[in-house]
Amino acid sequence: MQESTHRSAKTKQQMKTSININQKEPYKEELQKLYSNNYMKQYIIHVINHGSEQFNFKGGIMEGGFALPADAPKIACYVMEFSGKKCDTTYEKNAAMFYTSNCAGCHGEDGKGLNGTYPDLTRERFLGIEKREAFLKASIKKMY
Repeated sequence: MQESTHRSAKTKQQMKTSININQKEPYKEELQKLYSNNYMKQYIIHVINHGSEQFNFKGGIMEGGFALPADAPKIACYVMEFSGKKCDTTYEKNAAMFYTSNCAGCHGEDGKGLNGTYPDLTRERFLGIEKREAFLKASIKKMY
């Protein structure tokens, strides 16, 4: 009977380990892509379309929809250049105009965020992506 209980406990632990490994994989995969140009582009597009309220900047929250969804990829590629990154696709020359008319009022023509009033878009690592990295690492650690 004691051997059966020991096997049962061991089997439960193996199942738990298996579940944790399977749950960790998507987090690990996302973590590996976190600082890729494509991830950054998708992050910027998401913020343009849906807004962001995860930080307490003096300027307040950013509501989504300042630009049309069709223009968001153009703006994202333009913004990426502030931090020295390149888009995997070329963007239209009018992307600077879309940025200026939709984003520069808060982030500034240079993307530096008007002295900390709004997020600095020239950073190599965006604050939202750094926050996501911390979440992913903490989630993976909890699963061990």
